[in-house]
Amino acid sequence: MQSTADSVGEACRSIPKLARRGLSTIVRPALDYYKFKTVALPALSVPTDRGGPLVVAGLFSTASGVGEGARSTWRALNDAGLSPIAVDLSERFAQVDYRSDIPLSSMPEDADGTLILQVNARETLAALRRLGMRRGRNWYTVGYWAWELPTFPPGWEDAFPLVSEIWTVSNFAASAFRKGPSPPPVAVFGHAVSPPPKILADRAQFGLPEDAFVFLAFADSKSSIERKNPVAAIESHKRAFGDDPSSILLVKTRNLDRSPKARARLEAAVAGAMNVRLLDVSLSEKARWELLNAVDAVVSLHRAEGFGLVIAEAMALGKPAIATAWSGNMDFCTEESIWLVDSHLVETEDPYGVYSTYASQWAEVDLDHAAECFQTVRSDADKRTEKAAIARDTIAHLGSSKNLGESMRKHLFSDVRAA
Repeated sequence: MQSTADSVGEACRSIPKLARRGLSTIVRPALDYYKFKTVALPALSVPTDRGGPLVVAGLFSTASGVGEGARSTWRALNDAGLSPIAVDLSERFAQVDYRSDIPLSSMPEDADGTLILQVNARETLAALRRLGMRRGRNWYTVGYWAWELPTFPPGWEDAFPLVSEIWTVSNFAASAFRKGPSPPPVAVFGHAVSPPPKILADRAQFGLPEDAFVFLAFADSKSSIERKNPVAAIESHKRAFGDDPSSILLVKTRNLDRSPKARARLEAAVAGAMNVRLLDVSLSEKARWELLNAVDAVVSLHRAEGFGLVIAEAMALGKPAIATAWSGNMDFCTEESIWLVDSHLVETEDPYGVYSTYASQWAEVDLDHAAECFQTVRSDADKRTEKAAIARDTIAHLGSSKNLGESMRKHLFSDVRAA
């Protein structure tokens, strides 16, 4: 049965476009107000009933960092013995391009419970409505948000009244949220990073030669090619190795079909470099781990990261990593564990529009220093081994799914839900 808000929205869409534009300035604020007034407000404390459901709602069927975050949270809580319920919001908010092995369910209809809502602030109202969280339901609601800039994102405060507290993935992101106008409590829980027990290292499936030293960089046009900054990785690799075919940079991307401008820029950056390759595809979790395991080193010359999941995954595998020495990854990256690249801060300018409306700063890496790091990673096998061991131990502790789940359980429930 259609809600009143949905019926009004459908009626508005039947009006000719030009008339609709004028009418929207009057109707949309009223419609948004109606939606806000009918959605459930968050409980002030977690339910004390041991039988109350614990739900993780997020993009379980999306091969993105936000999707991986939801899967990580579910696994961590499950490893802590809490039996969380996974509710997928991918069809509502993102591209369905991933098949998760996590069992998915519909949203429970209980009057109260605990909800960890792993979508960002701007999607919170729509997500609560999709989950059927109407007035009268009394759930403790965690907004689990990620953010990549040091300044608070204007407009996100609109979701503050809808969540009991905010969780985020790094101290860097938490600092930005705490700058908001009267924010709810903010807690930091990073991602669980646990490699599968057996991972192939088959280069052939990715068309990579066995006799080359292969660096790997990741980017996604929906997360802003400018922020992920693969062009800097390409330029640094060129400075370090020229056209040397024994050193290859593979730039693994997603969603370039959605951004012809980003595709054109990357293709222009690669043009003429026979030892730089693009691979634009969505990979399963298994294939992504296999790709990470097939290469010799991972590179992230990002302008900003909320967490830095790929860096952490490389470290978990004992792969050498090169990364910008700034933003969320600095919670787990040190000079002892990876190669950190110098940078300076510049005004945020995003030609792809993802971050163009935010007045902030992000990092501009030193390309010459990055090139030196490329060269050292390839040439110094002893240093690679030394740093890899420290990196693996770091992530084994900080990224432990069970440890993370236990921290979440204690934060939320103390001993309420203990077995």
